[in-house]
Amino acid sequence: MAALFIGELNQKIAWIAEEDFTGSPRDHMRKGLRAMPYRSRCIYLRSYPERIVIVRVLHSAQDITQQEFEEG
Repeated sequence: MAALFIGELNQKIAWIAEEDFTGSPRDHMRKGLRAMPYRSRCIYLRSYPERIVIVRVLHSAQDITQQEFEEG
């Protein structure tokens, strides 16, 4: 079951990259951060002219903070 979910999640991420779908802004959490819901998860990403970077995939029930998205 987990392998199926991971495969479907990878397909969704590939779709995001292929379609250049940038999601909804989440600047209140970190400037430039964007998000797209997927099932009971949220895919957090950053969009650049030449690439899309997946930052995190978190369960939508998680209580997240800005620290989750600090830049290293």
